[in-house]
Amino acid sequence: MTQIDSVLAGSPRGAVFDVVIAGGGLAGLTLARQLRREVPEARVLVVERQKRPLPVATHKVGESSVELSSHYFGVVLGLGDYLRKEHFVKNGLRFFPGGGDTHALHERWEIGPPQLPKVPSFQLDRGRLENDLRAMDEADGVTLIEGFTVKDIELGENGASHRVHVESLSGEDVRVYEARYVADATGRRAVIRNKLGLTRPSGHTANASWWRVKGKVDVTDLVPESETSWHARDPDDIRWYSTVHFMGKGYWFWYIPLAGGTGGEHHTSLGIVVHDEFHSFDSIRTLERSMEWLKKHEPLCYEQVKDMKAEDFLCLRHFSHGSAQCFSGDRWSLIGEAGVFADPFYSPGSDFIAIANSFTTQIIKAMMRGGDEAESRVKQLADRYDRFYLRFFDAATETYRKSAPLLGSPRAMAAKIYWDDFNYWSFVCQYFFRRLYELPDAEHARFDAIAESFRTLQFRAQKLLSEWAKRANDAQKQQHVTLPPVPSILANLHLDLEKEMTVDEVHAYMIDKLALAEEVLDEVVLRSLAALGPVLGAELAKEVDLASW
Repeated sequence: MTQIDSVLAGSPRGAVFDVVIAGGGLAGLTLARQLRREVPEARVLVVERQKRPLPVATHKVGESSVELSSHYFGVVLGLGDYLRKEHFVKNGLRFFPGGGDTHALHERWEIGPPQLPKVPSFQLDRGRLENDLRAMDEADGVTLIEGFTVKDIELGENGASHRVHVESLSGEDVRVYEARYVADATGRRAVIRNKLGLTRPSGHTANASWWRVKGKVDVTDLVPESETSWHARDPDDIRWYSTVHFMGKGYWFWYIPLAGGTGGEHHTSLGIVVHDEFHSFDSIRTLERSMEWLKKHEPLCYEQVKDMKAEDFLCLRHFSHGSAQCFSGDRWSLIGEAGVFADPFYSPGSDFIAIANSFTTQIIKAMMRGGDEAESRVKQLADRYDRFYLRFFDAATETYRKSAPLLGSPRAMAAKIYWDDFNYWSFVCQYFFRRLYELPDAEHARFDAIAESFRTLQFRAQKLLSEWAKRANDAQKQQHVTLPPVPSILANLHLDLEKEMTVDEVHAYMIDKLALAEEVLDEVVLRSLAALGPVLGAELAKEVDLASW
């Protein structure tokens, strides 16, 4: 218990904080750390239900990070050395599309990087990470109250403080804290989103179940040693460091390795995602049903994990959701799953945390340092960030809305992954790495225009790829599609993430890559038409209204 909390214990009223963060999971803890680094004068309180210690490999989603969130954790939060020491450096995303019910793994397409990426990403043991973040935050001066749940958030009007009602898990200790700013990080409880009726459908209907097992589950063990050419593609035995996706029409199944820390024991996260149009939630809603589902659709994986004891199990029906608002000029924001959630494919959850936390930090800076203009600047920034964030979420979710047919179509899936990587590294990562969200409104406007152009191409591309997959009849074959191939345009985009650029240089860079994105989409059109032939190709062109492009 911190000094300030010992004074407040048993009091019906708490202190006034500049920021109260409701929820101390990954989103709340990283926001607290960011605030202490960038707005050190802010008095920050985090209220978290679950007491320490969290178990190693604790049962939470969000173990797999990608480039944007890894930059956030490693650079913005200064955790790079810690992550390399206590967690696994990830060998990218690896995909085996086409379905596993009739094919050995070495007979399926493999899509993934040939070596460890130059720009790092990490497999995160969430239990270890959140335990350590709590200690780091307290050392930095954050007030952290554990074993308390947020019962209600009374939003202040006309500049009045918010009132955050909290209660100990026993119900014996009830407190009210006042805050100039509230960040809701209460996960799917979503106190503010539900209180204000902001929840909106995302247009994406999928379901998930997941569990963890103790020990290493290595994808390499699924292929006999006699398949020397397959094993030769991974001479350093680093395939298993990837987030591995086993995919078929309307589903994917993951392997994610989790480090136990220095000298610790390995764990592995296993999980199923199914799309409604092909697989029901009922087919995976218990561990027993999930295992039966796995036995049917990925029997090799089933044989590998069937005798490994599940340490836990959770499932979610229709996990994707939107929100009518995530940032308010009335001094609140929704971060993590308390705001929006798209899909675990491509591991974007921590990216959304990084962006929402960084936007929130900028708004709080304006509140704390804006002087007489603080109120108007807070409203201006909140409005801008809310528009940008929700449009970004919509474009990102389009990546998944139409993807069910693609998961079973290797050729179209390879094109999709190329397109999605291109789009992500050309604009989304560059926008965040260069901190373009900090720009004044007038300068930011020209990047808004680029974002809208990429968004237009994104909706065209996802429709095209999905319709191609619906008509494709791909034969499985032993093929390794290296993404990104080295050297290549795509590999250069990845390496460019570490290139320092001025604002004008990054603007010119994005304009150039936008033109290149149009060429890439043209190439995807030509490849899809060639693959389908004249009859199905004409049908595809009509379905996507190619003439209007």
